[in-house]
Amino acid sequence: MTTPGQNAPDGAWQFGDRMGQDMAGMTREDVIAMMTGQSRSDMNTAVGGWNGMVADVDDLAAQVPDVQLELNDRVDLLDGVRGYCNSFLGANWTVGGNADKQLPFDSQIGPPKGASLYNGVGIKLLEKGLWRADVHLSFQVQSGWFTGAALASVFLTVRPVSAPLAVFTRRQYSLVIGRAGDETAAFGHTFVVPDDNAFFVTVELNHKNTKQTVFGGTVRSGLSVNKWDFRIDNAVVAPTVPDGGTL
Repeated sequence: MTTPGQNAPDGAWQFGDRMGQDMAGMTREDVIAMMTGQSRSDMNTAVGGWNGMVADVDDLAAQVPDVQLELNDRVDLLDGVRGYCNSFLGANWTVGGNADKQLPFDSQIGPPKGASLYNGVGIKLLEKGLWRADVHLSFQVQSGWFTGAALASVFLTVRPVSAPLAVFTRRQYSLVIGRAGDETAAFGHTFVVPDDNAFFVTVELNHKNTKQTVFGGTVRSGLSVNKWDFRIDNAVVAPTVPDGGTL
């Protein structure tokens, strides 16, 4: 309530000396600022500062270095290790759907022993024996009118060098990629290879969307192998097995 041209009643809220006709020159923002003691402006400033800080943290997280990159040639650090090699995707990739696509794990992290990067697609096993491979693959959340939740499968595959399209053994990880948030597939596969310099490990992706972005870098991608033993007993695989009935 206003009291133009006369004194305000006892207890009335007054905006300083700006009474009567002076109020006509005030904007909505002026009134809000006077009523809130500039707290709204201070709040907007604080929110802007917070958003800026979050953006800075996101930028920093994307640039986090891995000190292991400085140790790529330090093979002496692997004394006592039977075999080891670690890699990551050197870039983010957009992968087409509805077909197996081999992912380029082409960047080395840390020193290797008994294994090495192979043709920009994976890791070659230089020695026979018992090995374990592990993969970590991160997917960007789906967005857009023509994308949605869809099945995806990641394959950790051991292939013969002499027949790079053939499969010696593989492990499959299935998930649904949707709009709820970024997804990650992380799993391993243990196997025996019977010959030196004869096999390599690679990763394939098959998903049911038009396209899918996978993240590279040392934080959000990785393919590694570790050798456990030199023996090659029972180097057999069974990709399919019969139904066992009901338990």
